[in-house]
Amino acid sequence: MKKWLLFLAKLAFTVACLWWALSGQNLQESATFWPKDPEWSWALAAIALGGVTVFLSAFRWWMLLLAQGIPVTLWRATQLTLISGLFNLMGVSSVTGDAAKIFLLIRDHREQKLAVTMSVLVDHLVGLVAMALTFFAVTATSFRAVESQSELGETAIKFGWVYFSGGLAMIALMCVVASPWVNERIHRRVTNPRIVRMKQIPDVYDVFRKKWKLVLPALVSNLVMLPLYYATFWCGVQFVGSDTGFMSVFAAMPVVDAASAMPVSISGIGVREIALKTLMSDLVGLEPGISVLGSLVGFATGTLFWAFAGGLLFLRPSNRTSMKEIEETTQSEA
Repeated sequence: MKKWLLFLAKLAFTVACLWWALSGQNLQESATFWPKDPEWSWALAAIALGGVTVFLSAFRWWMLLLAQGIPVTLWRATQLTLISGLFNLMGVSSVTGDAAKIFLLIRDHREQKLAVTMSVLVDHLVGLVAMALTFFAVTATSFRAVESQSELGETAIKFGWVYFSGGLAMIALMCVVASPWVNERIHRRVTNPRIVRMKQIPDVYDVFRKKWKLVLPALVSNLVMLPLYYATFWCGVQFVGSDTGFMSVFAAMPVVDAASAMPVSISGIGVREIALKTLMSDLVGLEPGISVLGSLVGFATGTLFWAFAGGLLFLRPSNRTSMKEIEETTQSEA
């Protein structure tokens, strides 16, 4: 019952955000909102870029799995990344894409449950570092225009600074706590068996420090992946008929991505459109309707398309399992 109430709350918030994003747009009279002759080649380009994005995301996770000594092929990591995209879209389920990845991989490596789980956590942390570096690289120049034109845009930038600075500080603190020097002193006088077992978490986390030669390529792949992912939304804007340059969309997307990552709507829909609409209007004066539709097209081609591909992979006999089994296993592990 709770998951249905949460889903309905997210659905209501998503609809409200979309209504806000589309407010003031006369969809019947606005030719720019849905072009008569859309450039379908841009949609195909967004699908291709989305595929490369999925592959690079899988490569990042694969390198982290190798750092933990988990024998997984790159193809299997790619399969699980595609499947996780499907579960991330299923707002009615309590299973997230991370939980699905962890469960399906643990089925093949039951003796390495903690290592698998930690690899997914660190995968997100590496992604956060790459997003933060990208955000800070573009903030000093492009966002000055936003700060001087829009109160909402200025708020979005401040949110980005707090979000990314806080994230980097958290990662730095985790590195310190997981270091052998601090970890040993924390647990030196601990005798409670349950607390002693918790020492395994920083021990596993510290493996990534020792295997930094595998973590570094994961970070580099993410730095390459982000512009390609952001380009799917640029392709969406081009599909609508705008000639806006890629760098304008690239400058806005780190903040847009951070805002849409908040678990308040279904897959960030609505929140993403409001953020992109505001920032693109402030940066280059782009018509709100173009930004909104471009964002929706970019999401449909670069994310939704590959989530459906993950659904097809999930139906294969080697991957098929019931939703109930995944939920029960996830809850028992938690």
